Amino acid sequence: MVGRSTRHRSHSLAPEHVGEASSAAVLAMAVLGLALFIVAVAMIAAGLTMGGRYGGSPPPNVGQLGIGQLVGGVGLLILSVGQVGTALAVLGDVRASRRAAAAVAGLSAALSVAGVLWIASQPVTNTMLAVALAATTLIFGVSSIVLARAPR
Repeated sequence: MVGRSTRHRSHSLAPEHVGEASSAAVLAMAVLGLALFIVAVAMIAAGLTMGGRYGGSPPPNVGQLGIGQLVGGVGLLILSVGQVGTALAVLGDVRASRRAAAAVAGLSAALSVAGVLWIASQPVTNTMLAVALAATTLIFGVSSIVLARAPR
């Protein structure tokens, strides 16, 4: 069909500057980032309220029991804000945002792998958590690869 102009087909999840595959990667990062944000807030709240769970006779080290959850929750909160922020930056066509999003997705995949390995090394394993982290590893790993390649 000579002489016929081609139309760019775009859709709301795939802005023209991002592309189809990258928009799916960005969507996955944003959704998982929001889910991680909720988990982080829950961890922080659990760490701060650890002493209230024991009622009238708390253990002598009750002040130290919630420190791990508090620190882990703050770390996850920072990571989740990075995930959502870089995903929105890619959609907003901010300069160098694709590389930043690819780096955050790669870091998230590496941390998920570390989580799976840590769970596997425990005497009593939580299979559901390991499977969820493995799926998260796959999603963030693919997102990192897709976002790291040059846009077409």
